[in-house]
Amino acid sequence: MISFILQGLIEISILHLFHYFSVFILSFLTLQIAKKASEGTLFSTTTGFTVYMICFSIYIYFVELPLIYDIAMEETQFYYFHFIFMAIYFVGIIVFVFFTELDTHLRGTVASKKPFPYLLTLITLAGTIVYLILGILGIYDLFITLSVILVPYIIATQEIMKNFENLEIVKREQLSRWFYFGLALSGMSNGLIGLYFAIGSPALYMKYVAIIIGSFLMVYAWKSLPNLSELNWMQKMEQLYLIHNETSTLLYQYQFRTEAEGAEGEVDGDLAGSAIGGIDMLLSEILADSGHIKTIDHGNKKIYFVHGTYTTSILISNNPSKEFQYRLEMFHLTFENNYSEELDDFSGALAPFKNLNDLVREFFLH
Repeated sequence: MISFILQGLIEISILHLFHYFSVFILSFLTLQIAKKASEGTLFSTTTGFTVYMICFSIYIYFVELPLIYDIAMEETQFYYFHFIFMAIYFVGIIVFVFFTELDTHLRGTVASKKPFPYLLTLITLAGTIVYLILGILGIYDLFITLSVILVPYIIATQEIMKNFENLEIVKREQLSRWFYFGLALSGMSNGLIGLYFAIGSPALYMKYVAIIIGSFLMVYAWKSLPNLSELNWMQKMEQLYLIHNETSTLLYQYQFRTEAEGAEGEVDGDLAGSAIGGIDMLLSEILADSGHIKTIDHGNKKIYFVHGTYTTSILISNNPSKEFQYRLEMFHLTFENNYSEELDDFSGALAPFKNLNDLVREFFLH
């Protein structure tokens, strides 16, 4: 008898632990998204995703309480209890879809094929209204309604993801795949509550695991995506320099912006390259324990460095972007690999490095 009671208490304690741990993880992940939202534009997809995560966290916290605490409820009471918090979850979806369509309409680079820019928001809103009306009458089907609302959610997400298809950092990390996999897991968790009445506590354990893993993957992918405002990154690049490490010789330079487009006057390339290379060497000596510097912020300029065996690549931009560091690294690795023989026997001749425009276009201009 005592062992049976202890076993029951342990099972309840573990269930409580899973519940509150999943809510803690959701709260932590929501905070991470909120921090990213605060760094960008207020009316952005990331803000909408933050609201979605808040509503999802509220839903997860409250909807399981009658089950884990074994609160006696009639079927009708439990129905309306679940109905109320599912409605809050739907509000989060509506806000996310609206902010996604707003962000795409204002800042997106891929033309929308919709006849009306906020069509998905209207569909989601209509689905929620139908859910509320039928729910009050007690005749709704949760899975059908959820499908009607989730379809615009998925389409809106696909629209926003299309804007990042050409970004190398997104291709490399396969962020779209991770986001959709996380969305599938967290969405599946909503259906697992129905299994509780068939198999008991294991259904809740599976739900919490799906929530934690799914939400983590969604937030990981979203935090790694740049803001839509960063998609004009090509217009932010100004100059590219390649400097020989031993001699500080400027091997190559590329001007991304002409003087008419806003360059601040003509600067001698050799002088600029040598000066920046000298600054890098000086700071590397001062900060010996930290190695070479990777970025410098100066006024409205952001300078990126990539250091190799023979050379240092330097990219000057007028605004930061995660895309710059990755593309500069790929450019530099390819350059040193293609010109390793010339660099190994470098005697001061610059002729071998004059035809790098194609390499620049490959990594920076597509």
